[in-house]
Amino acid sequence: MKRIWSAALAAVLTASAAGRAHAASSESLQTDGATIRLITTGLADRDGVLRGALEVDLEPGWKTYWRDPGASGVPPQITLDGSLNVKSARLDYPAPQWHEDSYGAWAGYDAPVRFPVVFTVAAPDRYSLIKADIFLGVCQAVCIPVQARLSVEPGSAPDAPADRAAVAAAFAALPAPANEDFGVAAARLDGDVLVVETATPAGSGGAALFVAGAEGYLFGLPRADQSHTDQVIFRVPVLQRPDIDGAPTAAAYTLVTNAGAVSGEIDLP
Repeated sequence: MKRIWSAALAAVLTASAAGRAHAASSESLQTDGATIRLITTGLADRDGVLRGALEVDLEPGWKTYWRDPGASGVPPQITLDGSLNVKSARLDYPAPQWHEDSYGAWAGYDAPVRFPVVFTVAAPDRYSLIKADIFLGVCQAVCIPVQARLSVEPGSAPDAPADRAAVAAAFAALPAPANEDFGVAAARLDGDVLVVETATPAGSGGAALFVAGAEGYLFGLPRADQSHTDQVIFRVPVLQRPDIDGAPTAAAYTLVTNAGAVSGEIDLP
């Protein structure tokens, strides 16, 4: 069953006329269910790297999506049309939670969340202006697609201590890189199921796995295989796969336990 999206309630927001449109952080823009703001801190380094965060301050009872929103959700997205001296923006994602409703299972967030953003500035010694078009979905009884143009001028004013702390906290909240002691140890396709063997810290529990679709793959809710007691093994339904065999690809994953979270990639055939 498809999730219900309310086109009539779609919020199209713009900060182009806001008083702080050219500031180091954008105006806070409010729509049904959430308040949205884009923050940057400092100037780009000598490699053109500029850090920021997309704040989505969800109201109680509202949710938004992870990088893979399932069959009918909208993941957070950012594009830079109209920006000056800014080549790209890469969103990253803190560890999500699983949510199940009448439309199925999907990964996302049910509390205020900050998505770290890494901007690449073409010429770090020159003026830059970010005009970020944000697209994401927020859900309560219905889901609302939210579009917002948020403008910031990096370094145009001293960083507000709260904004600097918010960007630092967003990056600190990211899952750590997976390693041989904590992460996916092996994965294989068994018919319409992806079998994922994991390594987790000794004594940890509450393991949850999130696998993002890639190159024609779509995955369902991972379930821990209860027949294994010495290792956490997940069976992940493959809801969709490429029509024809192609080159091997990789799917991003996040593995969460009560000892923390890690992210990495699973090689797929």
